[in-house]
Amino acid sequence: MKVKILLKNYLQMFFQNYLYLTILFTIIVFGLTADPLLQIGSIKKYNLLVLGMFFLSLFSTMNLYYNDSRQNKYLKQKVNSYWADALSQFLMALIVNVFSGILVFVFSLILSQNLLLDVVGIITLISVGMLGSAIATLFKTQWYNHPSLGQVGILVFIYLALSGSVISMLDYVEWLLPPLSKIIVTLQKNGSIQQLLPVTGQVILYALVLYGISVFCYKNSKKFK
Repeated sequence: MKVKILLKNYLQMFFQNYLYLTILFTIIVFGLTADPLLQIGSIKKYNLLVLGMFFLSLFSTMNLYYNDSRQNKYLKQKVNSYWADALSQFLMALIVNVFSGILVFVFSLILSQNLLLDVVGIITLISVGMLGSAIATLFKTQWYNHPSLGQVGILVFIYLALSGSVISMLDYVEWLLPPLSKIIVTLQKNGSIQQLLPVTGQVILYALVLYGISVFCYKNSKKFK
């Protein structure tokens, strides 16, 4: 019951100021018009959709925690369950990213008769969205008691996510970095969305690890209860 109350509240808050819907609509319009207007091939377009999905999830989740820090103080005191709150945040991210990933891929005009390609394409978008949400969750402290730390952390992780597989000096620690750029590099090298499946698994695992870290990092903080 507590999870249901919090989840409903988070979902309502997620859509309340149209930031998420505006960015999502922009990505969908790009997916529909990129081929005829910009003459972009499917692979390049999918790479841009991956980036769009990441930033959609990142900014929308950051906005959610911004609203949460200002509106949910009394609700959380009433519910009084940190674990219900953490679980509802994860479920909210999962639901929204599944919805976004399916919608973006369907309207990108990349759908084919190859079921494996379509499934991998959708799962990859969902995993990238979960990565964006996980980073925002890990540094949600920027809206609470450590704003500078949270903001710097977000910027550093965005940089590492975009450059981890591009800058050679980071090759030795690549396994520690958010594997967003690895998806883009893998797609450029292989030219096939189906080849993204192993990397997609790494992205999902990385996102889950970040969620796990954030859950235990904030467990004893009164700001998140």
